[in-house]
Amino acid sequence: MTHSQFSVIACLAIAIFAPAANAAPRVGHHGGLILDCKPPQFFDQTPGKDAKAISIQDFSITASDNTDPETVKAWANSEPVEIKVTQERSGSYLIKGHLKAPVTAGKVWFRVNAESNDGCDENSSWNVFAGN
Repeated sequence: MTHSQFSVIACLAIAIFAPAANAAPRVGHHGGLILDCKPPQFFDQTPGKDAKAISIQDFSITASDNTDPETVKAWANSEPVEIKVTQERSGSYLIKGHLKAPVTAGKVWFRVNAESNDGCDENSSWNVFAGN
């Protein structure tokens, strides 16, 4: 085999196998390998997406029943918000948050993140506008 033939074969091998070498198996928050997972779903935001309110201080959102409640986190305008997560009779989770101070002008960007029981994570974000 000549040097140029070897170079071509080596380049082909790298092109074929390099992506697989860089791909590490995903590991869930419980430490197990993630082979297939279903991320949590979010719905029923209050106040709703792009809603207008005179003042904004409380919010809620519901997460699907495959959500791991220990992983739920929330932010308002990129600041962490204390939340309470309660499982409903349906199995889904009601997430309630309370801002430290009411927002009476401008926009509040809410973001909620959680992982499913099998390790997939998901985000939900929405805007609410405060003022007259």
